[in-house]
Amino acid sequence: MKIIYLSIRFPLIILHIVIGLIILIFFPSKVYNLKPMHHKISYYWMKVLVKLFGLNIIKYGEIDLSAKSYVSNHVSFFDIIILNSLIPSNFIAKSEIKNWPIIGHLAAKTGTIFIKRGDASDNDNVINIIKKYISLNKKVFIFPEGRIGDGKNIKKFHSKMFNAICSTDSNSQPVFIRYPINFPSNIESDDSMCWSDKSQTLFNISLRCMCKRSTNVIVYFGNSIKCNKSAYDLAKLTFQEVGDSINNIK
Repeated sequence: MKIIYLSIRFPLIILHIVIGLIILIFFPSKVYNLKPMHHKISYYWMKVLVKLFGLNIIKYGEIDLSAKSYVSNHVSFFDIIILNSLIPSNFIAKSEIKNWPIIGHLAAKTGTIFIKRGDASDNDNVINIIKKYISLNKKVFIFPEGRIGDGKNIKKFHSKMFNAICSTDSNSQPVFIRYPINFPSNIESDDSMCWSDKSQTLFNISLRCMCKRSTNVIVYFGNSIKCNKSAYDLAKLTFQEVGDSINNIK
């Protein structure tokens, strides 16, 4: 069955990516000029990609569409595909991704904000871009752990990026994501889907999904938090909300 799933999905995913690249020709060259229509196109493109990879999203809670930002743990490169298929939004990603063949181009043209890890001087630039996006009514996803986690434990949420949304009247919604071993009998994290292990690559995780009938993904949307607080308090509150989410999954 693995070969059958792979032989069907692989060419369809390649075709879908080619279609995406063609569509991007008609996107504006400057990401600040992206309109809601462009984000909607990306949203539906991601929805199709989720289906092609056989990802089965198990959603808990309600999405707060009034929120300007969303804060999530981060365990796999699939996180961005899944979350973007639920909410038309922009993401913060490591700058190395911009240089990846095809994927880097797709990410850059759709408004991904790239950050140079380990370069403290770049943080202020990213914070200003986030503020600009929000002022243009764009939604932004923040992964405040800094690095991809192991899927089992949520790392400390660094408060730096919260400076882009703190002390405002907007809402930020905490989000928890996990790839369970065997939902619902075993909701522990499936190590094979996590990218914290250096032996894992974009290719082998993608191949693993394509060869399976389906891959379950839990996405829990928590209670929104008012951003009229300090960056430190927002980091602390969202960390607690995301960490507690696992107790509400049945």
